[in-house]
Amino acid sequence: MSQWDTYPKQATVPLTGRARGLVLLMAGSTNHMQSRFENGEVVVTYADGSLETLQLVNPTNWWLIEQDYFIDEFQFRRPEPIPMRVDLKTGRIRVIDVTAFRGRGGTVPGGAATVLQLPLQSGKELKSMTVRALANEVVIGLMSATLVR
Repeated sequence: MSQWDTYPKQATVPLTGRARGLVLLMAGSTNHMQSRFENGEVVVTYADGSLETLQLVNPTNWWLIEQDYFIDEFQFRRPEPIPMRVDLKTGRIRVIDVTAFRGRGGTVPGGAATVLQLPLQSGKELKSMTVRALANEVVIGLMSATLVR
């Protein structure tokens, strides 16, 4: 999804049943001008019309496909956990510790996808999931979505 005319701005897929969570594998682009605000969102709609929303914010949980952010105390200061990354060339799964990663970052050969989780209300019937691009110059790709039953 993107604000660019060559992509749809959003995509919606139907969901059924109930689940206690949603695990997403996502990859895309962003840049420094889209830092610290919503680049996009994932919205789960329940049958009763209520919503759960996961905001995609650079550099909190929306990371570039081609690189890991250089984490320091200036440009990208972040106390929150770093999302899990999956290297697309090798399939290696990386759980990154913020403290150990400080002062590192850079290009990821073959690119990397980000694993994100959205807790859901297990007692509610699901209706749909929408992935939406909100910021300019951002591309949001959904590679997979798994409902945790």
